[in-house]
Amino acid sequence: MPNRYVRLAGFDQRLDLTKPDLGVAGGTALLEQLLNDRRMPLARRGLTCAEVCEKRGFIEPMSVYRRLGKVVAAHMRSDAEDRHYSGGESDEHKAYKDRAVRAAEEGGHSAVQEQSSKDRTVRNDVLIRSADGVLLGFESQLSPRNPREIQARDVAARRAGVLDAWQTDSQNMARDTTVPWLRTDRVPLELIMKRDSPIPFRGGIRRIELAKCDERFPGPCPKKRTGKCGGWHPTTRPAERPFDDFIRDAASGLYVRAIVKVKRTAFEFWTLTTDHTAYLDATSGEPPAVASRPRQVRRPMEHGDPTCRVRPPAAPNHETAPLPYIPAPRAVEPAPSTRPPAVPGTPPIAYRGKCGAGVRPCGAPARFYPAGWLCNDHRP
Repeated sequence: MPNRYVRLAGFDQRLDLTKPDLGVAGGTALLEQLLNDRRMPLARRGLTCAEVCEKRGFIEPMSVYRRLGKVVAAHMRSDAEDRHYSGGESDEHKAYKDRAVRAAEEGGHSAVQEQSSKDRTVRNDVLIRSADGVLLGFESQLSPRNPREIQARDVAARRAGVLDAWQTDSQNMARDTTVPWLRTDRVPLELIMKRDSPIPFRGGIRRIELAKCDERFPGPCPKKRTGKCGGWHPTTRPAERPFDDFIRDAASGLYVRAIVKVKRTAFEFWTLTTDHTAYLDATSGEPPAVASRPRQVRRPMEHGDPTCRVRPPAAPNHETAPLPYIPAPRAVEPAPSTRPPAVPGTPPIAYRGKCGAGVRPCGAPARFYPAGWLCNDHRP
């Protein structure tokens, strides 16, 4: 869903953001002018979206800026960006959303597509609300997406009180542990649209089984590595579930996302609420498990990445964002005899990890400032 073209007042042809000269004569100088012009209001610059917005009859002002070396076109309104997301959906993606709505309504729940929160931080493909007030978000992701964005959307949904169920038919995406992916087979569009077609979830759903660590437990204790502890140890096994049945059961609260620690590894998946409750009761005296997330590396923008996005408004020139408070490390006060006073005007000595103020280095534990390594007493 790349936003490749924009339109500028006074030009008959569209401007191509993927070309250094925008595809027009004198485009290089024009691009620099567009990037540097911040004096006129956005609506008077004459730059508009020439992609989905124009095709649907909307005139949406835009601005351009550079991000990771690539020229990006930015909308100033969220609803304008929403048109690009809905316009870039595949037929399979739309069919999965329709099927999730139909399955939820057949189970007595209410469901709506592309529902946004009041602050517009969360927009679910399908938002399902049960009679008990349970909010389940269904997210179908069939094309590759940056894991950082997936994780950010999942965290934002949790803050809004929505539990997201992420579905994909890609095995490569299902291997990522950013969210517990519900993997389906890659099936044709006709099978997704067919009401009674069997589309089971092959991954993402597991059953939890508990075993008593006593003389009947095979092998040593998984925690102590020796003997028996007398507690309960969980094991998991995969469990398939049909698409429609899972949507109805998850909206009813019969399934929940759980983080379970098996031996020394914790991971997240969907499981029956009864299994999760039994696991929590058996491990009530232990600290809650925390699933390890892979470290996401920020990758550069590539061709095909969405360049039409909402850019947050810049702060006024007279306002600057406050720097985060970083507490200084605890310094052990040395004896007065070993700490000579600093002489004003003497540049500090570059002394890694220790204060370099004074004729002789102070030597106290220090942190690095623009003036060098300085302790709490000699810091600027």
